Amino acid sequence: MGVLSPKDLEYIKSKFEKELIREVPIVLLESDNCELCGTVKQLIEELAEVSNGKIQYTVNKLQDFHKELLGVNRGPIILIGKKVEIRYTGAPLGEEGWAFLEAISLVSNRRHVFKDHEDELSSLANRVKIETIVTPTCPACPHAVLLAHNVAVASKGRVISDVVEAYEFPEIADKYNVNAVPTVVLSVNGNYNGSVFSIGVPRPEALLKAVLRLGNADT
Repeated sequence: MGVLSPKDLEYIKSKFEKELIREVPIVLLESDNCELCGTVKQLIEELAEVSNGKIQYTVNKLQDFHKELLGVNRGPIILIGKKVEIRYTGAPLGEEGWAFLEAISLVSNRRHVFKDHEDELSSLANRVKIETIVTPTCPACPHAVLLAHNVAVASKGRVISDVVEAYEFPEIADKYNVNAVPTVVLSVNGNYNGSVFSIGVPRPEALLKAVLRLGNADT
């Protein structure tokens, strides 16, 4: 039995036919101590099958250099885009499922909502990471996630949107004292100790302003 029902796959196939333009590279990093890696792998395989060749995915083992680079010691980790504009630290299940589909479409068609700020975002001096800490049952979380995804895609690689599943990675949620989701955290240049920017879905103009300020700050 698949992760997605035949009805879901029929809908997703139609959606992808309309929205996928460029190929979308997806890398799944799995590990031995990972309960949901098999489920996520199957999910990506099912999506690839209805993408008309647009989703190009690979599966790799999480190595020591990944752990040092990404700041986590287990999977599932999903990297989306040639410049890894979007990352999922944890499985995109529950409410996050539909936002994951939108992430794939967004990376493929580049139809983000920050067209007027593309030049500013793509020329940031520092690379900015937006961590959106979520749970699978949070209905507001995908809206915060998609806002961060739009910023990341508009930046052409200068911003990465990282969706962190709080139940799977409680050490990250604990680090920022998360007691409500979505919690949005901003950091620069691979720093693992960011600052909480907002609790709840941020206003687009406020998030944009904060990213631009952080991305051009002296470090």
